[in-house]
Amino acid sequence: MREIMPRPVLLAVTLMLVIGAVVFIELRLDTPGADATSARSNVEKQPKDAAGVDEAESRKDASGEMKKVATGPSNDTERSKPVKRDASAKQRPEISDAERIASKEAKYTRAKEITGSTGLINTDGLSIKDAAGEKVVLVEFWTYSCFNCQNAQPHINALYEEYRDDGLLVVGVHSPEFGFEKDISNVREAVARENIEYPVALDNNYAIWNAYNQRFWPAWYLIDADGFIRYRHFGEGSYEETDQKVQELLAERDRISG
Repeated sequence: MREIMPRPVLLAVTLMLVIGAVVFIELRLDTPGADATSARSNVEKQPKDAAGVDEAESRKDASGEMKKVATGPSNDTERSKPVKRDASAKQRPEISDAERIASKEAKYTRAKEITGSTGLINTDGLSIKDAAGEKVVLVEFWTYSCFNCQNAQPHINALYEEYRDDGLLVVGVHSPEFGFEKDISNVREAVARENIEYPVALDNNYAIWNAYNQRFWPAWYLIDADGFIRYRHFGEGSYEETDQKVQELLAERDRISG
C-alpha cells in the first residue's frame, strides 16, 4: 500500500518551487550584458549586406555626432565603376599608306578604269584614278529597257542623293542589250525620265563591261578610296546592305584622309 504525504507539506513544497522560479527569472533579467549579447546575436543572424548598411548609417565619431562611414555595399559600388584608361593605350598603331595598300592587294581586286566609252552624259570625263583618296565610287551597270534596272534605279538615285556631299560618286555605265539602246538620244531621254543626275558613260562596244567581267543587269560595284572593289551586287534587292557598305567605306575614307 502506497504512503501518501500529508497535504500541508505538499502545498509548502509547491509554493517554494514557484517562489524559486520567480527569483531566478528576475536575477536573469538583471544580469549585466544580457541585452548586448542578445543584440549581437540578432545582428549576426542578419545578412551581411544588411548589417553593413546599418553600420554605415549608425556609426558615430569621437565627438558623438552621427557620421556616415563607407562600408561594404558602398565600397562595392566604388569598385564597380569602370576604370579609366589612357585613351592612347586603346588606339591601334597607325600603319603607313604602303602597308595599307599592300594588305588590300592581298585581299581585294583593283577596280578597272572607266575607258573606251562611246559617249558621256552629265559629265565631261570620268576617272577612277582621279577619285582615289577623295571618293568612294559606285559603278552601276544598267540598260534603260531592262525592267530590273528600272526597279532598282530609285534606290541608286536615293544613295547618290544621300551621300553625294559625303564623298560618294556614282558612275552609270550604260551597256546596251539591244541595238536600239545604243542610240545616245534614247539614253539621254531615259536618263531624264529616271531622274539620273550622276555621270553616265555609254558602253556600246562593251569595253567597260568586259573589263569588269560583267554578265548581268543591273549590277553595281563599290570601290573604296584606295581604288579596290569591296562589294558587288547583281540584280535587284540588298538595298539596305548596300547602304551600310557605302557608309562603311565613307567612314574608312575619312580615316585615311584624316
